[in-house]
Amino acid sequence: MAHGGLVMRCKSCEKWYGAEDDDYGPCSIKHARGDAKYITHGEHRCDEIYKDVEG
Repeated sequence: MAHGGLVMRCKSCEKWYGAEDDDYGPCSIKHARGDAKYITHGEHRCDEIYKDVEG
């Protein structure tokens, strides 16, 4: 999702805890919500924090 003209990637988000070796990790927003697919790749475009979460 664009934010201020930029695209947020999972690896740049404070809500993502990715593994440095393979660039996959859990999105804490998706995990807290109970999504079955909460593991994302570091280059995944954000579809959470800038759209659905206040603040």
